[in-house]
Amino acid sequence: MADTRVSLPGFSAETLSKIQHVPGMAYRAAYTPESITAAALAMGNPRSAEYRAGLLAVLKFKMRGERIHCPYKAGSAQFDAYFAGNAHGFDVYRAHLAQQGGAA
Repeated sequence: MADTRVSLPGFSAETLSKIQHVPGMAYRAAYTPESITAAALAMGNPRSAEYRAGLLAVLKFKMRGERIHCPYKAGSAQFDAYFAGNAHGFDVYRAHLAQQGGAA
């Protein structure tokens, strides 16, 4: 039988060995809002902490059902960056679903 082990950032071999093997599903269990955010922002222009927080908030909402709450005052640059990150977060989530074979 071929070696089907995978390497995922932030996961030890021991942790990966505990993931139940379901054909086509084992790797999906390792995706988190944090890892998807890191991957989405790994390339391109650097983004502010507020932008990153906005993107992460959307992924947490879509994947875990956590409420989106903006901690910044309306009209501030931080508020604008947070909601720009939100908008990008919905695009990232749709792209993630498409990459995994799901529908948006």
